[in-house]
Amino acid sequence: MALSGSELKYLLMLQTKKGRKQERRFLAEGVRLLEAALAADYLPVTIFYTPAAIDARGQELVAALIKRRVSAQTISAKECQRLSDTKTSQGIIAVFEYEKVSLEQQLAGGSRRILICDKVGDPGNMGTLIRSAAAFHFDLVITTAGAAETTSPKTIRASMGGYFRIPVVDSVDDGELSTLVKKAGYHIYLADVKGKYISPTLPISEKTALVIGAETAGPGRVLAGQAHYRIKIPMSRKCESLNAAMAGTILMFWLSSRERTAQR
Repeated sequence: MALSGSELKYLLMLQTKKGRKQERRFLAEGVRLLEAALAADYLPVTIFYTPAAIDARGQELVAALIKRRVSAQTISAKECQRLSDTKTSQGIIAVFEYEKVSLEQQLAGGSRRILICDKVGDPGNMGTLIRSAAAFHFDLVITTAGAAETTSPKTIRASMGGYFRIPVVDSVDDGELSTLVKKAGYHIYLADVKGKYISPTLPISEKTALVIGAETAGPGRVLAGQAHYRIKIPMSRKCESLNAAMAGTILMFWLSSRERTAQR
């Protein structure tokens, strides 16, 4: 069934940052991403798909989503391509609602390990950081104002389904975040090329917050000023630095493994 003019206009609006923010909805495409959403029980509002463009795995996914009472509509390959953010459409696109996440409740509750992306501007790095946070047992991802949008198509793709597996709170004011993190009793570990090397002797707090700053400018002054530990990764002198996603991934693994070691 062809999309009506109003339906197409609405979906195209969700391709824009303004539209996503206004509607509190975003698009995600591809069988693998939607399988990850289904596995995480983060169900879309509606799916649009082209039967001839998806394989048996895609058809099984569509059937599973319909069984979960997700609205489904077939569209033409041309329409699917218009809604796609990639050169070649993957044949299936879904509309998701933003998950309602209360920052205060998350910090005051059971979130023991959190990742703060402080003005990380690259969508690919942002998506990878979210993916790694989910992989290394972090409980929450927070971005500060000015960071890359976590629900942009590029970020969602780079997260490889990680966005659906971990709570994310977007665009929090630095001052507000600093106050809440301090009040909740978190120790802040700040990634800093001028910091101390990570080591087995560095203390690990029961509640930890890892701050990864912008790729060029580094972390903002507010959070940096509250850091309990400034840490860096030992590396060859031939390499000046790592990008935000790689550095954050290594540090998240280190914090996670250090905590597991301490619990033995």
